[in-house]
Amino acid sequence: MLKPEERYAVFLDIDRTLLADSFIVPERNIDAIAKARAAGHMVFINTGRSWANIPPVLFEQLNVDGVVAGSGAMIEVGGKIIYKSGMSKKLTRSLAEYFFQHPEYWCVFEGEKHVYMIESKLRASESFQILLNRPDDIERLYPDDEIQVLAMGVEAPPEFIERFKDEITVFQFGYYADCVIKGNNKAEGIKKVLKETGIRRENTIAIGDSENDRAMIEFAGIGVAMENSQQNILDIADYVTDSNMNCGVATAIEKLLNL
Repeated sequence: MLKPEERYAVFLDIDRTLLADSFIVPERNIDAIAKARAAGHMVFINTGRSWANIPPVLFEQLNVDGVVAGSGAMIEVGGKIIYKSGMSKKLTRSLAEYFFQHPEYWCVFEGEKHVYMIESKLRASESFQILLNRPDDIERLYPDDEIQVLAMGVEAPPEFIERFKDEITVFQFGYYADCVIKGNNKAEGIKKVLKETGIRRENTIAIGDSENDRAMIEFAGIGVAMENSQQNILDIADYVTDSNMNCGVATAIEKLLNL
């Protein structure tokens, strides 16, 4: 096994990065991750999805060394939870009140244990989502859950951003937005993993495609953008790999780790 100073830690976004066009991880990506770990390196999922919104099938297909979920809201390393940071009950209720007042938008509250949705005319709830009927439903019915991410089905409007600017960070994706607790991002998640593992910052590789990947791509020793990335992410990357449809994760891992 490599010493900590010799090991690399690879951090992978899920959507439009690790995955192609479904929740099936391409076989080549699975093989590259396995080869990296067999060589003594560590591989982590680093996703904007909350813990409850990561499809279990993902972990049936591949083995990793840990997970950074909810843009740093919850972190697991080696099967141990080393960090959790959920939205306060007051903030969750305030956000729910906003969306009950604006039924023209759909939104999903992504928790540690469950995923919740306010029904709207724009989108029907998925079978795995719990439907909310009043603003205090999460607090009242699921008091032991903590919301890690709020996903909106549109770009967050300016008045929403202004209203909650002191409590949440909004990542815009053009046709939807993710909202996380102020101060949380994927780079902060990496920092906590490095403290736990002893791996150096310069020995990190971060691979992603979207605005919420910016912080980790800028922070990592080697920041990698998928070919299908937003242009502003391509502009800051140290290396641009193939698209998610062409197993860009595998291409980057094999090249950068000499596998």
